[in-house]
Amino acid sequence: MKQLILLFSLLCLSVTSTAEVAWQTWSQQTFATAKKQNKLILINVGLEGCTACNRMEQHTYSNPDVIKLLNEHFVSIAVDSQARPDIGERYSDWAWPATVFLMPNGQQVFAMAGNRFPHNFIPILHDLIAKQQAGTLQEDPDSPYAAQPAPVSSPLTMLRDNLRKQIDRAFNSRSNGWSQWGVNAETDGAKLAHLYLRAHLQNDKNLLARAINVSETFMLTLDPVWGGAYEANIAPGSPNVPAEFQRLMAIPEKRISNQSNALHAFALAYRHTQNPKYRLAIAEVDRFLDNWMQNQHGQWYANQKDSPPGLPADWWPQDYWLLSSNEERRRYGVPPVDHAVYADKNAEIILSYLSVYQALGEEKYLNKALRAAEHFVATNMTTEGWLLQTTKSEAVEGDERLRPLALVDRPLLIAQARFGIAFLKLYQQTADPQWLSQSKKLANAMLKHLYDHEVGGFWALAPHADEPIAPRKPLESNALAGQFFYQLHVLSKEPEYEGIAEATLRAVASQPVLSREGKATAETALLAELLTAQYVEFTVVSNDFTDQRSQALYQAGLDIYHPRKVIHYERPGRYPDLGEPVMFICNPNRCSLPLKTREDIERIAASY
Repeated sequence: MKQLILLFSLLCLSVTSTAEVAWQTWSQQTFATAKKQNKLILINVGLEGCTACNRMEQHTYSNPDVIKLLNEHFVSIAVDSQARPDIGERYSDWAWPATVFLMPNGQQVFAMAGNRFPHNFIPILHDLIAKQQAGTLQEDPDSPYAAQPAPVSSPLTMLRDNLRKQIDRAFNSRSNGWSQWGVNAETDGAKLAHLYLRAHLQNDKNLLARAINVSETFMLTLDPVWGGAYEANIAPGSPNVPAEFQRLMAIPEKRISNQSNALHAFALAYRHTQNPKYRLAIAEVDRFLDNWMQNQHGQWYANQKDSPPGLPADWWPQDYWLLSSNEERRRYGVPPVDHAVYADKNAEIILSYLSVYQALGEEKYLNKALRAAEHFVATNMTTEGWLLQTTKSEAVEGDERLRPLALVDRPLLIAQARFGIAFLKLYQQTADPQWLSQSKKLANAMLKHLYDHEVGGFWALAPHADEPIAPRKPLESNALAGQFFYQLHVLSKEPEYEGIAEATLRAVASQPVLSREGKATAETALLAELLTAQYVEFTVVSNDFTDQRSQALYQAGLDIYHPRKVIHYERPGRYPDLGEPVMFICNPNRCSLPLKTREDIERIAASY
């Protein structure tokens, strides 16, 4: 009898062990286990609002044969790319989902992008197992690049021009975007910002027309029922898209970055055209954010998933989103929201609302940005001055997640860099010195924990002995950090921030890295443009910042569109005390006479 009970228990254990993939977290312990057991490592990187990720989870990682192979021969690691943006960036070449295979020692041997069904995933697993047993696995030549050992020494103008060409080569004039269908609302925001900046720098009407056309293409991503922007949509007449597929949206995912980039696109177009259709488009994105994506503290959730719980078995998610009314959609349920709140993504929305405020002048958008930023400072700012990427919440604990929510207790570069830029933008919009103070705290923490003082550049995650794979210096995140430190030095004039931006760019922007990143170099291009064209500083010099004349001058400066503008108040000292409020407009090479009227400010600003 005891033997029967034991046999039954072993059978139950066997069934349980193959019921699901034994997913592990990214940790030194997990990697050590793989090495000790001499097992290959599978890393599954994705995010909650990813259509292909959900499809692979439903069809492949639930397949008994796949489960058996993975649990017997692999250590399987699941990573949420938004909770761990450092790991997400490392494997972003294969997004999403990115499926990456490593040797037991952590050396990458193979990686693939997108979902695979069991019939074409299982042969890959068998092949990797057989090669490991035969000792014939080779290092993947496309493995993520490591930090370069020495800074780039070529002229910044050459680097800038190469980046311009690289981004221009990827542009598709037929679809008015950087892909065959048009724009990717998640990734093309920085490319569009760079296009508007170049149009301004070069005073090029053709470039400006192209930029406005791209903003127009962003309107194709809008959901006419609930508002908000999809990741991508098919532009009518797009090349290389079959006629029968024209009715379908390309990627119907509503990620938070889609919304921030769409808001920026519409705000920039409105500033240049004053066309009310862009104001209406802004309202549509704002409606979605208010109704679906905001918590009680005014912060924004990460994603809305692509499918409702009642999606018919023979439907694709696109079929659901093509339903043209609220009633039709709700008949099948509502796609769930990923309730995680991420610092870097919230900084994106804060910046986009500030862009909208600059374009429309409506206080409600400024107030939304302020409310979210103030709550992040209260809840996510550590005593050392850096921000946690995310924290626990009851809402997240109630979600059915594909991947566990990782809580990182070290500073992540992307969160600090984006929030640093947001703090400086808030400082300029409000003239409230608390935001400059927060910026300095953040910068000092970044220099202490993330900056490489020998070579330059910032690590994606603060280095730590327990990290299983050494962190690297991601190109675009470093470019954002460079933008932050460039503006911070101009606004603060404090010497410890001087030169950080250029040293950072030179530390990461080698030609092999730029070639590897391809068209995903727009933030780097923006930093190169800033460093070569340099800032334009609008300074209101006054003994009383509350004086109406001071505030009128400041508002005049705020109202002017100038992509390289930094604006602030300053007491007499660096500039002379003229007995009344005045504005100076300066760059590193020249400075205006004291300006006392809006008309003078507008006239002189146009010459910089």
